[in-house]
Order: sequence, then C-alpha cells, then structure tokens
Amino acid sequence: MRYRHLIAFVTPEESDSIEGMSWNEGFTNLYFEEIEGSGISLHVLLEEGEEVPAFLREIEFSDLGFSEERDWFQKWKETLVPFNLCDGFEVIPLEEEKMVGSGKIGIIPGMAFGTGLHESTRLAAAILNETVREGLKVLDVGCGTGILSVIAARKGAAAVVALDIDEHSIEKTIETARINEVSIEARLSDFLSAVKPGERFDLIVSNMIAELLMKFVLDLPKFLTEDGMVILSGIYKDKYREIESLAEEEFSIENVREDGDWKAITLKRK
Repeated sequence: MRYRHLIAFVTPEESDSIEGMSWNEGFTNLYFEEIEGSGISLHVLLEEGEEVPAFLREIEFSDLGFSEERDWFQKWKETLVPFNLCDGFEVIPLEEEKMVGSGKIGIIPGMAFGTGLHESTRLAAAILNETVREGLKVLDVGCGTGILSVIAARKGAAAVVALDIDEHSIEKTIETARINEVSIEARLSDFLSAVKPGERFDLIVSNMIAELLMKFVLDLPKFLTEDGMVILSGIYKDKYREIESLAEEEFSIENVREDGDWKAITLKRK
C-alpha cells in the first residue's frame, strides 16, 4: 500500500500535545523524530484519499509525496528504544510477541507510540505502581495498549478489568496481556457501559484528556468500594481547575502530580 508522507517541524510542547491527542483520537499513523540542529519533526502517513485528521489541520505540512509502507515503517522502527516507564518497570518495544522477563513490559507499539511514552501515561503508571496492593480489584477506563492494566496485574491485583470504546484497543490490550503473561479482562465499552451491575472496584484508573474524563468522573463512585480510590491522568494544565471543581463534588483530592504541562490526581471517595 502507498502512503502520502507529510512532515512538519514542531516545538516540544506541540509534540507533547499532538501525541496525547493522537491516542485519544485513535489516529496512529504518525511518529516524531528528533533531528540534531533542527528540532522535532512530525511525520504523518495518510492512505491514498485519506484526509488530514481534524486535530492536525492547523499545522503547516510539507508534502513529501507517496512512499511504500515498508520505507517509513523501517524508519519508524529505528525510533523505538527501551525506556523506564516508572520505578521497577522498563518498557521494551517489540516487533513480534516474545517474553521479556521480570521488571520489563513488552509491547508491540502502534505508530503513535513514538520514541517514548506520553507524560500522562508516565504519571498514571507511577501513581498506579505506588497504589496497587495485592488483592485489589482494578478498573482501567480507556485502556489503549493495556500498559496500565499490565502494571496493576504485575503488582498483584486480584482482578483487572480494562475498558475501551475502540475495538483495536481491546485487541491490543489482549495482545499486551498475552506478551506479559498476565490476566486482564478486556471489554468493549463506551466509557463505563460494560461494567456489570453490582460490580465494584478498589481502584479505578483512567488516562484520557480532561474533556473525556469530565464525561464520567461523577459516575465513578457507584462503581467503587467503600474506601475506593481513583487515579485520573491526561489533564492538561489549563483544564485542571475544571476537573478539580467537578471531582470535589464526590471526592476528596488526595494528591496532585505534574510532569511538564500535564497533571494527574488521586481521588478518594467521600
């Protein structure tokens, strides 16, 4: 298959925001490349006849013409390197399913995975790593690749349920669980729609942009145990006050953590 190859130079702040939006918009045919002396280049690959996604239309791209899939796929693969996600967990990007050993999380990434992982995921992973205890039941809302669900399972959660509205994300989460030899129940779900009647969780984690978090944060208490906790990440700094104000209707805010322009909060049911 031939792809139209677009390129633009972006600031670190722009690349940060684009990476987060690409995950939430489900557009994965992009990657970033750091070019010495020039900055960060954004590469976007479009199938023939495919339009530039709405969230990228304000960017001024140069058109490099059409290329074969194998050409840019090889270039993208060269950007993938192992990296530390949080204390005790190193992410190993893979080209095919294989075991990676303890202390490592193997994942076959999509194009938007880039050269590292988004700040919001690092925040969620760090807090989850500190919060999960053996025997807890954990819900991951908007599981994406399933990387947070894997951390919960590795930390000894008795059960991990992963939800996502995108069928590809469900398939990817099942694949990631299989690679890392953990048990995760992945369900196709519009936000919380697939949570079963009477089902309760000790910990709920969600890494989404604030606009999506605000759609369901007030529904979370009904799915929590009495002492249940919530971790919300993906909150851009300009949106934090809105999330804080909304969350305080049902929760006490236990902790706020930052990484760059992104925030994550830990909530406890009142």
